[in-house]
Amino acid sequence: MTFTACACEECQAMCQRRPCWPTPADVQRLIVAGYADRLMLDWWFDREQNKTIYILTPAIAGREKGEAPAHPSGPCTFLDENNLCRLHDLELKPTEGQLALCHNRTPDGLHEQIGQTWNSDEGRALIDRWESDPPRGRRLTLIAQPAQRKQPRKRRKLNAA
Repeated sequence: MTFTACACEECQAMCQRRPCWPTPADVQRLIVAGYADRLMLDWWFDREQNKTIYILTPAIAGREKGEAPAHPSGPCTFLDENNLCRLHDLELKPTEGQLALCHNRTPDGLHEQIGQTWNSDEGRALIDRWESDPPRGRRLTLIAQPAQRKQPRKRRKLNAA
């Protein structure tokens, strides 16, 4: 399927603000194409279900293989020097990027609908595989910050009087 790319300032600004969200199927294609190390773990809080849903997404530049910050913002790792999507011509552009439209014409609830696609066994299994070998995402954080062992307290000798 071929999608028309818009290179207007508003569309480029969307990709400068934060990466678009993919579905699990989109991420599987990115991984097969060799882009696993250009992803990051993001999350979305579903208020209706009162739960956090984890999502693999193109990384914010500089956050590759890691986790999204608490308030994700920054350019997508796949933007080229002309602020165009490197994935577009490869037909690997994430679903949100394919369907988002400039001039406030993006379908209502699109971001949330894509987030819901990760609330599945397929989505969770894909995240587990991505994080496990080599360690990425939450597992990368655990390796970078080894658990500190608590030093035993020295006992003081009581003076027998």
